[in-house]
Amino acid sequence: MKNYETHLKIRNTLLIILFLILLLPLFTGCSTVVPVTAKFPEVPERLLVKCPQLEKLANEAKLSDISKTVTINYTTYYECAVKHDAIVEWYKIQKDIFDKVGK
Repeated sequence: MKNYETHLKIRNTLLIILFLILLLPLFTGCSTVVPVTAKFPEVPERLLVKCPQLEKLANEAKLSDISKTVTINYTTYYECAVKHDAIVEWYKIQKDIFDKVGK
């Protein structure tokens, strides 16, 4: 009977050692530090287009030419403002995501 108890103790000890040997790589894998460098995303190409120059009046412009030029410049300015606002909004969103991921 004593021999059987000794055999069980040895077997249980060997099983525990085997179990620990199998689990050891799992514990060391979690503690390994891998350097991760986050890269801030690139700005979309459609947002990098420069705003066009505003039109200038001729020296002797008629009133109709002035109102036409003002209308064109007004439209050009606000189209550019929309693009600029899109860049600002895109940057803020990307910066928030970048900061959250970095923590």
